[in-house]
Order: sequence, then C-alpha cells, then structure tokens
Amino acid sequence: MEVAAATQERVAAALVKLWDLLGPRDLPLEVEQADAIALEELVEDAFGELSRMVPTYTGPNATEVAALALELADVRVLLAGERTARGIDGVLQVQRALAHLRAIGSTEQMLMRAPEAVCTYLGFKMAILWRVEEEGVVVPVSAHYVADPDYHAKVQHFCGKLAPLRLGAMVLENDIVRRRAPLIVHDALNDPRAIRALTRASNIRSYVAAPVMPEGRVIGFLHASTLAVDDILDRDVLWAFAEGYGYALERTILLRRLHDQGERIRELVVSTEAVLTEIREAGLQISTASAGLEAAESGPVRSAMFSAPDSRIHQLLTRRELEIMELLAHGETNRQIAGRMVVSEGTVKSHVSQILRKMRAANRAEAVSKYMRLTSQ
Repeated sequence: MEVAAATQERVAAALVKLWDLLGPRDLPLEVEQADAIALEELVEDAFGELSRMVPTYTGPNATEVAALALELADVRVLLAGERTARGIDGVLQVQRALAHLRAIGSTEQMLMRAPEAVCTYLGFKMAILWRVEEEGVVVPVSAHYVADPDYHAKVQHFCGKLAPLRLGAMVLENDIVRRRAPLIVHDALNDPRAIRALTRASNIRSYVAAPVMPEGRVIGFLHASTLAVDDILDRDVLWAFAEGYGYALERTILLRRLHDQGERIRELVVSTEAVLTEIREAGLQISTASAGLEAAESGPVRSAMFSAPDSRIHQLLTRRELEIMELLAHGETNRQIAGRMVVSEGTVKSHVSQILRKMRAANRAEAVSKYMRLTSQ
C-alpha cells in the first residue's frame, strides 16, 4: 500500500532536516523508495532519537530541534491515520470484490475472474490463482495483469513449457498450505524459494500470497503484486479476500449441487406421477371389465384389456400410449391431450417420451408417420 505523495514529501523533509542536525550518517533507506511500513519505522526511529536528545540539548539550534520534534510527532500521527484509513478502505474493497464475484453465480466464472477482481478492487497490478490438484500438482487456473490483456494466456503457455509444478518442491507455497497463513516474498527475483522462472519472466520484484481454503482444506492459493513494494497491509488485504473467496466459492458450488439435485428430483416426481396414473387408470378398467362380465347374462364379453393384439403397434405400445398416439395423429398438443384425458401436462410429456423411445422416433412427426404406416397394415 502506498503512502499519499504529500505525506511522503512531508516525512522526507522532516527526516532530511533531522539528519542535517545530527550530522552526516549512512541513511538506512532512501525515503522516496520506502513503503508505508518502512516509512513508519524510519519516523519511529528518528522520533525516538530526537526525543532522547531534546531534554538535554542546549545547542544553538534548540528551538529548531524542539520544532522538529513536534513535526515528527505530527508525522507519526499522520502515518498512523493513513495506515488505519488504508486498512478500512482495504476491508471495504474486499467486500466489493467478493460481492462482484458472488453476483456472477457461476463456479467457472468465479475461478476465471478472481485475479481480475483482485486487481480491480484491491489495488494490485498482477494476480494469479493457482489450484492444488491430486498428488500435489500445482497448476495456474487464471491470471490477470492490468497492463497486458493476454497475461492469462501467457502464464498458461509459460507454465505449460515447465516441468509439472509439485507442491512438495515449492517451499513457499508448501509453507502456505502447511501453516494455512499468508506471506510476503520481498525479493522474488532472487529468492530461491520462489518460482523464479515465472517471477523473472514477469519482472515481479515482490509479491504476497494467501491460501484459498473452502471447507478448511487448502485447494489453491493466490499470488498478487503491486509491482512496487508489497507490505503487510497488502498481505492482510489479500488474506481477507482469499478467506472470503473460499467461502463464496464453496457457497456457489453447493448452490449448483442443490440445483442439479432439485432437477433430478423433479424429473423423478414427473416420472413417478406418470407411472402412478397409468397404474390407477389400469385398475379402474379392470374393475369395469369385471363388472361387465358379472352383469352379462349370456354370450362372451369382449374387453380391450383381454383382446389379442391385432397389429404390431398394439404389441409395441400400451393401451394408454395408443390413446395418446391416436390423439397425436390428430394433431393435438400436449395441453389438449391432458385436458381430454384429465391428467397433468407433465404426465402426457412422460408418455410421449416413452412412445418416441419405443417407436425409435426422433420427434412426434416421425412417430405419427410410423404409427399410420403400422395401423394401415
């Protein structure tokens, strides 16, 4: 996280004035190159040294020393306020990034667009989402770089040329998984524990990394860099995002599973309804036929339930399916058939599906054509 330019200039002026008062010395770090954390440390050291000096200082610059002490005290408060403000803003941006991803509603899109959200909302310039597969193989899922729209394809191509990355051989990432905690890599170009082939290809000097852990199990991790000096606030913001992202991803996966399960249950209910309707109607016809036999005083009673099939179509379809097939042949819709037979439209659809399957027809027109041909024989 960067300090406001005006604050950085004020800190630099105060420190230069202090170093002029104290005499020549080796500066621990150029102020212009310091990140927020390093800048606060410089100010703390300077303020501590000046505070010890003020009570006993009687030199010609006593007034200037006292004024400088007040200036450094103000700068300390200013830096602390900016750090708090950056932390609060970071939390708000994490919430916005997660809300953006949750609104997508697709697991695949949440995976592909996570690095883009990290850069868009959290102030990073580059981000990569990695997946930990079975047997510890690590692969890049998606990547984003604000200055290069083809960065994702380049990362995929670059990693494809490397030997398979295995978690056991990746010291830093393995440590992330083991500790379930984020980290900062300060010298990515030279740190032997980093993926130096990739960091050098991307010219990434430092980055932060955090694990993605839905259900408490590490399934991947995020790398992100400001392409400047990444600090503790950057690490903590990415860590907060990774935690929320893991829960959001888990929620989206569960909702998809519930939806798919609901569809299967709905299909089962429709199929069961069709079977029950056929059984119930068959029972009513058996009763009617039995009543007719008992009421007859002479001569055999002929019932369709017990008549021998008179064509191939009667061997192929049930009585109920024959009735529906006849109505289909007259051009009636599922809704019209349902109204005639006093059943649900879903039941009719189930019967029609069975008819098409039995007659090996691709559609209703082909089924009607085969039906007319068979009944005319």
